[in-house]
Formats: sequence, C-alpha cells, structure tokens
Amino acid sequence: MDKNNTTAIQNKNNLSVKETLVNYYLVLMFSVFPLFFTDEYFNIRHDKYGFFLGLSAVLIVSVGGILIYTKTVENKSPSDEIQTQSKIGQGFSIPDYAMIAFLIFSAVSTVLSSHMEDALFGTAGRNNGLVLLVFYVGIYFVITRFLNYREYIFIALAVGASAVFLLAVLNYFYIDPLGMFARLTDTRTITDFTSTIGNKNLMSSYICIILPVLIALSVLSENGNLRILYLAASGFGFMALMTSDSDSGILGLGVFGIIYFIWFVRNIERLKRYFLTATTMLAFGKLLRLISFIMNDHSKGMDQFQEFFVYSNYGYILIAICALITVLLYILDHKKPNIVLTKAVPIAITIIFAVVITGLISVMVYFSVFDTTTDLGSLETLIRFNDKWGTHRGYMWIRSMRHFGNESFIEKLFGAGPDNFYYAFSPYFQGLMQYGDGSTNAAHNEYINYLITHGIIGTVAYLTALGSIIVRAVKSAKQNPMTVICIAAVICYAVQAVVNIAQPITTPLFIIFLAMSEAFSRQTLPIKSSR
Repeated sequence: MDKNNTTAIQNKNNLSVKETLVNYYLVLMFSVFPLFFTDEYFNIRHDKYGFFLGLSAVLIVSVGGILIYTKTVENKSPSDEIQTQSKIGQGFSIPDYAMIAFLIFSAVSTVLSSHMEDALFGTAGRNNGLVLLVFYVGIYFVITRFLNYREYIFIALAVGASAVFLLAVLNYFYIDPLGMFARLTDTRTITDFTSTIGNKNLMSSYICIILPVLIALSVLSENGNLRILYLAASGFGFMALMTSDSDSGILGLGVFGIIYFIWFVRNIERLKRYFLTATTMLAFGKLLRLISFIMNDHSKGMDQFQEFFVYSNYGYILIAICALITVLLYILDHKKPNIVLTKAVPIAITIIFAVVITGLISVMVYFSVFDTTTDLGSLETLIRFNDKWGTHRGYMWIRSMRHFGNESFIEKLFGAGPDNFYYAFSPYFQGLMQYGDGSTNAAHNEYINYLITHGIIGTVAYLTALGSIIVRAVKSAKQNPMTVICIAAVICYAVQAVVNIAQPITTPLFIIFLAMSEAFSRQTLPIKSSR
C-alpha cells in the first residue's frame, strides 16, 4: 500500500482483546469458512450457515461480554474507559442507521408474514430469514467498531481462496481429491457443482467477492513477496472463473475491471501493476488449455465467452497487448517516476465506457420493445429481454413485478417476509415447468427478491446502506487505500447480484467486506457525534 498512508491502513498500537478477536474471526471466515463441509454437497448450505452463525455468535458474545466487563469493573484504568467509550459512543454514520432500519423493517415484515416461522429461519428459501439478518447486522457493528487491520488477514484470504480456486480447476477436469462427487449420480449435478462452494452460480458469486480484492491487493501492496502471492491467487481465481461457467461472474468482474481501470489510470505506478495483474490472469487462463490438452479434453466444458480466453488463439493476442502495455508502463515509470495524469484522462475514459454501455442498453431495449420478431440467433437470450432471457430469469422477473403490482398496500411496504419468495411466487410455478423447473425460492435477482420479501421500505433501507457505504469508501479512498480494496468486493458482488441469489454460502463474506469498508471509512472520515 502507499507508504504515506501506513498509519491509516494499520494502526501500530498493540491490539486490544476485542480487536484481536475480530481479526481472528476474519482469518477463519476467509480461510476455513469457504472450505468447510461435513457431507459433501448434500448439506453444504447448512454447513456454511451453521459455521457462520456459530463463529459469529462466539465473536458477538465475547465482544459483548468484554464491553460489559470493562463498563462495570471498578478497577479498570481511565484510558481503557476512554478507549471503549470512543469506540462505542462514536457518532453513527448513515450506513449505521440504514442497517438498523433494515433490521427493524425485516422484523416487522417477519411479524406481518403469513408464514412467520419460515420468515424467521428462512426454511422456505435459502436460510436468509430474520435470524441470519440479525447476525449480519451484529457482525457489521462489531467489525466497524473494532477492526484494527493486520496483513495476516489478507494472507489468510489469499491462501484459503487459492485452495478453493484450485479445487474448482481440478473438479472441472473431473479430478476430485476431496471425494465431493463420489455420491453424485446425476451428470448435470456433477457438471453444475464445484469445489467446496456448491452450485457454479454460487462459485461465481464467491469469485466475484474474492478476486477483486486480490486484484486490488496485487496493485496496492508495497510488499513484493505478498504481491507475488496476490498475483498468483488472482491467476487461480481467473482460472476458477473460467471453469465456473457462469455469466454472473463475468458481469461482475467486467464492471469491476472497468471501474478500477478508471480509478488507477491517473497513477502510472498503479496502472502498470493493474496491467501486470491482467496479463498474469490471462496467462493463467491459458494454462487451462494446456491442462485440457494433457487431460485429452476430458472436462465439463464451458460457454463460448470463456472459450475465447482459454481456447481461442485470439486470447494470445490479448495477452500480448496487455504484456506490451505493462512493459511500456514499467519503462515509463522507471524513467519518469511518480507521474500523475490529468483528471481529464479518467473523465474521458468514463465518458467512452458510458457511451458504449448506453449503446448496449439501447440495443437491448430496441430488440425487446420495438423489434420482437427479428431472428437474433444465439444472441436471442442475451439482448432480447423476454421470458427466456437469462436462463428464464426473464420469466421470474416479469412475474415477480406482476405479483408486486397486485399486492396490497401493506405487502408493498413490508413484503411477504424474509426469504418467503417461494410463497409469493407459487401462483407462477405452473409456467416454470416449461423451462424444466417446478418451483423456485428466489427471483435470481437479489434486488427484486428483497422487493418481494422485504417490501419497498426494507429494500430502500438495504440500498441506502449499500450505496452510502460505497460513497463513503470513495470519499476516504485517497487517505486510506484499504477502502479501495474492500469496496472492490462490495461493488463486484452488488453487480452480479442483479442475476444471482443471496444465501449463507457467499453473502456472509459480502457483509464482512461491507463492514470492513465502513470500518476503514470510519477511521478516515470524521463522524459527527450523536451525543
């Protein structure tokens, strides 16, 4: 990281017990949690759910007990009292209020739900009930108040993630060192499940959280040895993304790549590392082609988009271009160090990308609204929004909004109850059968899902928390680059959530990075005291 910002990144004082507990919690969540399972894939969601709740309960109770003890014991030192009050009594930020509001509205939604028990525990959905939300908010407040960063946290992240990524690559070639496939008999299930995460869409979600952090670390870390670790982990992550064969991961990483290219473009030192990481990732992608050759192409297969990076010869041209840019930037930075480009450069690049994205959206709107008959071939499910769009996500989204329009006023405000999408969508199960599904418990769009289950008020509270954390991270990024690293995971997850689902396998990691982003922002930005 930037040497000038060392004090903003890692406080040099000795860690308190509470801060040590938070750091060890993060180490376990980043290294053990993704790898944890008890019964292969048969109970993996509940395994992760139980692990997160159990570990989080230990942290919350331990920190709470310490706070009560330091508040009531008579012989504590004045400095301890001042430190504790400064941490807890510090003014609340907008994200703090939004998180509390989201929890309160979720509780109201649970009480008003026709299926209160399911709303409480999420048993009709993905375990995203009120109980899990309580732990999300609890962990958020513990981390935002008592995070005192140490480098070993992200070392654990890189090592744990690399293990998950490498398992995904091995599984892609039907190499199963952990015996995860031993009891699976359905070919489709074996194809769709991978590593110790589960369904390929969930694996894609995990990659969208972790890979942006590793990329940002490989750019911002000042420790050469650790940069090598983060570079290697980024390469493994890109390989895993190619094998996960999920468009949501490509979407999330693509948006992240554009945003961070714009963010780093003014600083030549950061930009050269950015392109070095991109070159490394693309080269690791080509390793899949070599392994495939050795394995006689015995693999699960991938879509055309992923095949471009892995099997197409054009991929070598892309690697060569990125490598050339990297070399030129290193030469430029060596001859003229500390170059900072004018603000006009990122502004111009932003405008270019905005025009391209606007054009793509316009094409989709045209073929979805004005021209619904032209044969688009293989692009049909990509640029024409209808019931078939996005592996019939279009059917679920259209019917979800139709259901929302028919709800009562109270249901519009508070929804059907946390994780009760199954009951709200049940009238449309018959239509799902034409796509091979008899039912669904999620909209496969987190924001639509929140609208149906938590209503307008709950969804607004959630989006307020998410948006305000991102805004505060951007404001604090110049003084504390740790926010750049953590908000990378938040942005990438938030983008892929448009076509994915919340669940206790990867969403807890997203919440942790939300909390870490806000923790670093709190250490940088002044907060007006509410007392």
